[in-house]
Amino acid sequence: MGKDGNQFDKVFNKYSLSPQQIAVITGILLDALVVQAVLVDNNQRVEIVLEGHLSEKGKVNTVVNDIYNMKFGEIFNGFPRK
Repeated sequence: MGKDGNQFDKVFNKYSLSPQQIAVITGILLDALVVQAVLVDNNQRVEIVLEGHLSEKGKVNTVVNDIYNMKFGEIFNGFPRK
């Protein structure tokens, strides 16, 4: 892995993202999870409803199997840049 991968690992370690948070971010970026609703109440509390399928045929399972042993920096570096 190149220097960029280590840079991303340092950034995400700095913010102490949990494996669950990384899985949600990755699921959204790969379209395995879809935002169904964004709810904001009077106190500006935000709730986001995500949807995905965990079945054998679902995209979430395929994504998880593909990236299970990869570091987040490797995954992030795989996305095209604009």
